[in-house]
Amino acid sequence: MDELIEKSFGNDMRFQKARDFAFQEFMNNCEKTPHYIAIYTDGQFKKGLNQISIDEVEKRLEAIVRLFCCLHGRDTFIASYTALLANRLLNKTSCSNDAEEMMIKKLQVECGHNIVSKIKTMFLDIVKSNQMMTDFKTSKK
Repeated sequence: MDELIEKSFGNDMRFQKARDFAFQEFMNNCEKTPHYIAIYTDGQFKKGLNQISIDEVEKRLEAIVRLFCCLHGRDTFIASYTALLANRLLNKTSCSNDAEEMMIKKLQVECGHNIVSKIKTMFLDIVKSNQMMTDFKTSKK
């Protein structure tokens, strides 16, 4: 769509604004959209980000955050994302802790520290728990 506006309309600001407005209207037409985006994100962390380059991971996470920015129901996305992240962390189904950290940082930039602090604390608790377990197992030997 960006290419179409650039080539056909010379990046006219009116067309860009109309496109952005129409997309936001479309995104927010359904009240379940934030939950669906959180589910899509969960699927990416479970399988989609597996065995791809760090640059590609960055692009995919950036695309998810751009969708998140269009949402009016950001709190619904955060609640769904938090529940799904907890599930991934407890069941150890995430394919990349580094990607999880990148996503948390991106959300923190968009939402602020207060909203993301629970997610960040949850992630850090699992990392600490894994480290303590590793230390315990090595001390037992």
